[in-house]
Amino acid sequence: MFRYVALGFIQGLTEFLPISSSGHLVIFQDIFGMEGPRTLLSALLHFGTLLSVLFLFRKRIWGIVRSLVNGSREERSYLVNLIIATVPIVIVGLVAKGWIEASFDSTRVTGVGLIITGAILVSLRYVKRSHKNLNTFSWKESIPIGLAQVGALFPGISRSGVTISAGLVKGLEPDFAAEFSFILMVPAVLGANVLKVGEGFLGASGSSIELWGYVLGTVTSAITGMIAIKLLLKIIRQGKLGRFSYYCLPLGAAVTIWSFL
Repeated sequence: MFRYVALGFIQGLTEFLPISSSGHLVIFQDIFGMEGPRTLLSALLHFGTLLSVLFLFRKRIWGIVRSLVNGSREERSYLVNLIIATVPIVIVGLVAKGWIEASFDSTRVTGVGLIITGAILVSLRYVKRSHKNLNTFSWKESIPIGLAQVGALFPGISRSGVTISAGLVKGLEPDFAAEFSFILMVPAVLGANVLKVGEGFLGASGSSIELWGYVLGTVTSAITGMIAIKLLLKIIRQGKLGRFSYYCLPLGAAVTIWSFL
């Protein structure tokens, strides 16, 4: 039970900090010697962090939902751009489903992914701050962010890291880039849960202890996720997002070397 709670804490902390939650789950499941459906556990823990996004950004999300009936032009535009940015991950997720699932059993893929994340974060030092927000946000910004999110299907590549970085490169103001990144995870995580949780529980014969472990891990990731979101927003406002490369690059190199041993 401790291992599930620990993985929930790791997921909640690393989902929003740009250091790859999926990569850390692969690493720690190896350390803990945990076997079984890794993609199912990963999907459930991601669902916990989804709950933290739904709670902290409930006003914005409700505005998006309301835009289907009588919302403002900006809210409808926000919804359209969310849909545009979600299309790439849906297509690649369905087409490359087998490769993606196999990658979660590879610490080598995780190590390389962390190096890629670190390299992207290093590049942020060359990006100038801009002030595009909801009023000027368009498909020209949402498409690159959606394409960046595709990389996060593989462990080691941080979803928040690559999507926020793409938003900053396209000139979004830091707070808005982070908010769009967080809300963009909602359809992606819901889709993953529909596919993986349904398959996992229908075909699983796990013990009641294992099921309670899933519940505790999910709750832990939700609580930790809310703390991590607030922490990351503070870091982004200070312009220090790139400093996470100091963590990702050496960890990625160490994990890659470890995979050859």
